[in-house]
Amino acid sequence: MFRLLLSLLCSIAFALQFLVIVGCGGSPSKTTTSSGGGSGSGGGSGSGSSPVIGGSPSNSSPGCGGAESGYNNQNGSISGIWIQNPAPGENPGNVTVNATAYAAATITQWTVCLDGQAVYQADNAATSISQAITIPTGQHLLWASVSDSKGDSNRSEIRLIQVGTPPPSSTALPTPPANATVQTEMQNVASNWSICSQCAAGTNVTNNYTMTFDQSQPSLSGSSLEMYAGGPQWSNVLFKDIIMGTTPNTHFLWDFWVYHDPAAEPHFWSSELDFYVVLSGKEFMIGSQCDFGDGYWATWDSDGARWVLNGIACPHWTPGWHHVQEYDELINNATQYRYDTLVFDGTPYGLNQTWNVNSTTWQDQIGLQYQLDQDTSGTPLHEWVDDVTLTMW
Repeated sequence: MFRLLLSLLCSIAFALQFLVIVGCGGSPSKTTTSSGGGSGSGGGSGSGSSPVIGGSPSNSSPGCGGAESGYNNQNGSISGIWIQNPAPGENPGNVTVNATAYAAATITQWTVCLDGQAVYQADNAATSISQAITIPTGQHLLWASVSDSKGDSNRSEIRLIQVGTPPPSSTALPTPPANATVQTEMQNVASNWSICSQCAAGTNVTNNYTMTFDQSQPSLSGSSLEMYAGGPQWSNVLFKDIIMGTTPNTHFLWDFWVYHDPAAEPHFWSSELDFYVVLSGKEFMIGSQCDFGDGYWATWDSDGARWVLNGIACPHWTPGWHHVQEYDELINNATQYRYDTLVFDGTPYGLNQTWNVNSTTWQDQIGLQYQLDQDTSGTPLHEWVDDVTLTMW
């Protein structure tokens, strides 16, 4: 439901914001050279560009384009659109789109968008639709949008729809080469971390947040990082770990453990987990999130500034520590990025998703981000991360 917005505000907040940081004297992280054997998979070099799912957002038709593919809700009169069917993931070529809109003003138009093109559009004041459409073989992006009498527009979450045999993908994580750079225990380097709520794109902004370093409980290493986000409802808080400088690497294996306060778990709308690279004015925001509210994992389309729900189920997490591993690449002479493989608690998922980058004024850097998104209750959220490791080559 919420979408990532990394804008200049976040840079300003990082530079100027006063942070509430407790226990900043945690153990430092360690940079080493991997002793692994193989070379890892390729993809960091090459020329040209690979096709992206859904095509370029700049070629969208009326009703399917605009900021983040349909958000123009300046009056706040459309609170949301929910697609009940089809579910993200594998589907037949003929489906019925069932969707409901929640709006205070009169709805004036419905649009069903497939890859940025309107496959159904009608001046319709109904609060729900049931419309049959045909989807060609391949991977596609599907969403519904509405406009209202106040001039507002809003859209549903975007769903990745697979018709027919999916493209080949790997569920195996690569073995890094011996000369890979390895950053370990990154949760301990307090000087690299910052907090921001205004840049986290929630419905509401909160000043009630903290980071607490060097926590022994709960912990696996004896030194975890605790992140806290208070209300009001629908507030988001972003926790950033930034390493400044230009990276020569194009392969990235991110490995960490995460723990949620069991009492607050039902009130996490989503748990966002981002790795990103800024390189020569290009932002590779390789974001992912467990979107508990919608029930699926989502990946971030940096060029389109939009979340895409995948067909990987992600219900609320059971109590205890959970292990997340993600392998990503910069490809085609570092002009695009690819999600290769996600492993959650030992279960691997082959993603093989290529996306275009967006331009930025940020300086070259690499970063990790964890974002806590609240639900309508405003229940305070606690999340811990431990054994945070980034391997690069």
